[in-house]
Amino acid sequence: MEMLQNIWNALTTEDEVLMKIVCFPFAFIEVYVIMNFFTTALDINYTKKQKNIYFGIMSVFSLLCLYVIPKNVSVYIDLILLPITVKLIFKQSIFKSIIAEIISLLVLTLMELFYVRLCIVLLKINPQDCINIPIFRVTFISIDYFTIFMLTKLITFIKFDFNIFDEMSSNHKKLMLLNLVFIIISIGSQFYIFLFSNSTLPIYITLTSLVSLIIYSVISIYSILKTIHLETTKRDLEQSELHNKTLELLYNNISAFKHDFMNIITAIGGYVYSRDMDGMTKYYEKILDECHMTSNLSTLNPQLINNPAIYNILASKYYKADELGIDIRLQIFMNLNTLKMDIYEFTRMLAILLDNAIEAASQCDEKIIKIDLHDIKQGHHQVLTIENTYNNKDIDLSKLSEKGYTTKTEEKGSHGIGLWQVDRIVKKHRNLFLHTDKNDEFFIQELKIYY
Repeated sequence: MEMLQNIWNALTTEDEVLMKIVCFPFAFIEVYVIMNFFTTALDINYTKKQKNIYFGIMSVFSLLCLYVIPKNVSVYIDLILLPITVKLIFKQSIFKSIIAEIISLLVLTLMELFYVRLCIVLLKINPQDCINIPIFRVTFISIDYFTIFMLTKLITFIKFDFNIFDEMSSNHKKLMLLNLVFIIISIGSQFYIFLFSNSTLPIYITLTSLVSLIIYSVISIYSILKTIHLETTKRDLEQSELHNKTLELLYNNISAFKHDFMNIITAIGGYVYSRDMDGMTKYYEKILDECHMTSNLSTLNPQLINNPAIYNILASKYYKADELGIDIRLQIFMNLNTLKMDIYEFTRMLAILLDNAIEAASQCDEKIIKIDLHDIKQGHHQVLTIENTYNNKDIDLSKLSEKGYTTKTEEKGSHGIGLWQVDRIVKKHRNLFLHTDKNDEFFIQELKIYY
């Protein structure tokens, strides 16, 4: 009986050594619970090896924080270590890694503060006792982790599409992060008031204020996600319309070719019987051109051009060029989702370069644009090459990237901005290199993306 009393006294009295002993298993439990929470919330798939590596690294860090690293230092290390670890081990984007940290810290802090406050109100315990007395600390931590575990199960049940984070534009990501930062600051401030500075206010007022703020924050984030989802759906519909247009053109070309097949064979027979090889050669080249156009349309496929933003740019520019009688020759030999630069900046550059190529080629007798995208793995770089026929053989390549420089004679003030913008994007990144060249037939823009 005396032993039980001694144990109880130890558990209900401040004891730093005993606190570190009883908290030892919770260092591992916290890592496991938090890992399950953010991987489920953000729909992060991982292998057993990745899970074990993350668990091992973060468990060691938790033990170091418990026994070696001062708490005021460990907080800042944790803020840096968690997103880096998520990015490197689970192979996620830096944005998604930061979101993983924010939601983990937010839910852990909110749960702990909430249960501490309940203890203060219900059991009339000093806040420091909740943190420093082993029996209270263990109880609160256990309830915290159980609540987060149940929240993880709830997320699994709801099956909300958190993959929308991967489809966000750069501006949407900045807006989301800004909202999350202000939400954390607001809720954190409310919790501080709720815990320590509300002695003059009834508990139901501060609690209502806090709950209202949390609900408003959730609705705000949900509204942003729904808006982004609608924009994504709209983009997908536009892509489907472009693809349907491609299929319609492809069908019409094949149908026309099939309808004229016997006439084509008969015409070839005429050249054969008359032994007119020159005429047959020219006729054969015409057939090849038509076959090339049909084959090229089949390349304009969202399964091959597997990035929606790039597909929309290429498809819209293709139809614009087609209306002007320009022959577009498209070749893609890479997975566009592995592009080693920001999609938003890449599509801006692609659109500008294609607009320039279309305008130049449309003024030529022979209207041709060649687009080539491929990944040179041995050279560790990806290449976008755009070649177009052009008339102005005296163009000064050294001045093309200057703001306001243009070869157009009309409305000069409204031109010369596109290539200047391209040059600005290139200069922002060390891994980008744009080479401009020309020969007697083609004007050439070659963008190299190193990795």
